[in-house]
Amino acid sequence: MSKKEKQSSKKIDEKQKESEVKISHFQENIKANDQLKEILTLALKQTSITTREVLPKLAKSVVSYIQEFKENLKNKTVTDDMMKLLSKKELTNHCYNLVGYNRKDEVNDLFEKVVSRANRLALMLVDYPNEFNVDDQTNEVFVMSKTLEPKIDIKIKGSKVTKKVNNKDESLIPVSTYVVDKMYAQKYPTGNRQGKTKDEKINIKSIAKDFVNGLKKLIALSSKQDVKFFDLVDEVTFEKLEEAKMLLNSEEFQVVRSFSVEYRPDYNGNLEKIEEVKQVVNK
Repeated sequence: MSKKEKQSSKKIDEKQKESEVKISHFQENIKANDQLKEILTLALKQTSITTREVLPKLAKSVVSYIQEFKENLKNKTVTDDMMKLLSKKELTNHCYNLVGYNRKDEVNDLFEKVVSRANRLALMLVDYPNEFNVDDQTNEVFVMSKTLEPKIDIKIKGSKVTKKVNNKDESLIPVSTYVVDKMYAQKYPTGNRQGKTKDEKINIKSIAKDFVNGLKKLIALSSKQDVKFFDLVDEVTFEKLEEAKMLLNSEEFQVVRSFSVEYRPDYNGNLEKIEEVKQVVNK
């Protein structure tokens, strides 16, 4: 690298560091941090019983933080780095930093769940204020009826048959905090985790379901000696079924199954071992 290039690279690094310092200072000066930190401290000590009490309060505190953050951005040059701080991932990191939580030192599964769900609820409260609400008095979470259930069943007069119609009810109804995850996935859809090959995506969940249903159908048709059986299979089909049988009975599949019960993704999408989490929670 030439002397000129080194000087240019040094200037870029200095600008980046200066930008990071400004962003950090900007976050630290938000007054809503005080209340947010107070609720987060409660969340660190909370149990599953008090989750329903702490989570809505935490969500409201995060809303206050987001609103003040945006207010402070007025008349300022807004960069992509600044706006990234309002993503769910960065909000979670900010919450962790406020109370000095480091999952590498010790995992608090319940705390992470509360922070993750509260941030999801907060984002929906900000982005969809008419569809989501938290009662300050009762601490209940409310969702608009047609958002919660876009389709509803109605009974046809004189018949036992029901049909689904669009739900037009815009009233807010109280829900459990468990509903937050479902609503967040609906409002902010992302691609499902799917296995990938070079040329295609494979949806294992769908394939496994169709595979079992297909076998059940073959069994039913063969037991009735129904000629339609032969419309569904040929010799290649049975070769693949035999291959599947061998794979399911193999040691390699046992490794797959063991991995599925011993590990799981945490609330930030990272891999964690279930036993390690249990040990920390039970301390």
